[in-house]
Amino acid sequence: MDTSPFYEIQPGIIWDSRVAWDLSLGGLGVGAFLLAFLLWCLADRRYRPLAQTAAVIAPVAVAIGLTLLFSKLGFKLHVYQMGLNFAPTSIMWWGALLQGAFVGLSAIFAFRLLFPNVSLFDWLSARVVGWVAVPLAVLTGLYHGVLLAVISSHPLWATGQMVIASVLLFMVTGSAGALLIHMIRTAILGAHPEEGSLKAYWVGLRPLVLVMLVSTALLLVTLLAWWIDLRFGPTRDQEVIAAVLATYGSLIILAITALFGALALCLVALLASQRGRSLPAFATAILCVLMLGGGFAIRYIAVLGGQLSPSISTLATLS
Repeated sequence: MDTSPFYEIQPGIIWDSRVAWDLSLGGLGVGAFLLAFLLWCLADRRYRPLAQTAAVIAPVAVAIGLTLLFSKLGFKLHVYQMGLNFAPTSIMWWGALLQGAFVGLSAIFAFRLLFPNVSLFDWLSARVVGWVAVPLAVLTGLYHGVLLAVISSHPLWATGQMVIASVLLFMVTGSAGALLIHMIRTAILGAHPEEGSLKAYWVGLRPLVLVMLVSTALLLVTLLAWWIDLRFGPTRDQEVIAAVLATYGSLIILAITALFGALALCLVALLASQRGRSLPAFATAILCVLMLGGGFAIRYIAVLGGQLSPSISTLATLS
């Protein structure tokens, strides 16, 4: 009997598009929650409806992302073991705790914003829940980048730009997603009485547009730094970025074009707001769609493109 060991390369994609959707929806939920909390704390009553919309998006988006990730598990009934076993050295164990706690707290926060006069959860004020959930939201956003960055065998992931891009992506997609869904809500149900003049309402959102502008610009700079780091790095890094460009080159061009288009529309919106004007509804919707589409494309390329190089080797024996 020959017991000589040999190394076998596991072929194909291990993390499929469901992981990209989980990271995208998780980032969307985190960004939407932070926007909801800031609007609820800092803005006047005109922006409470937008805060409500963003607050509802947060737990729903993260929960859907986790459900998609759950559907990928080989032994789905074994997921309960994450709660029973103590594994502080596992990044996924921490991620399950963080995201589970965030979904619960953000759901309570959304309930308090939607139904402020309901006696249920009276002992949990929106402010208390929000302040507890904010660090969980930030840690969850960081986790989405760290989850990939700690896998050092994949050069595309094992970079600081991976984590920075994750943070910027939840800022971009969270704001854009909340704004787009609130516009749809307004179109279907009509303007909320507290919003008053819609023109003045959108002009007042100039700080939000500024955040979207700066986040998108920084994201583009981060992507450029990411490419430079790989393109002029070790030979393996150069091979990885070449494989990514060869496989997803068209999608990369579309994503970058979408982000530059969103950047241009943000600049137009800021210039218009200084003159007391606002972007037309269709232009604002296009701005949000470009940000969401570009953000998801970046996540998709990062998750699947990072697996193009030979990845996991497993030790097996022949009997």
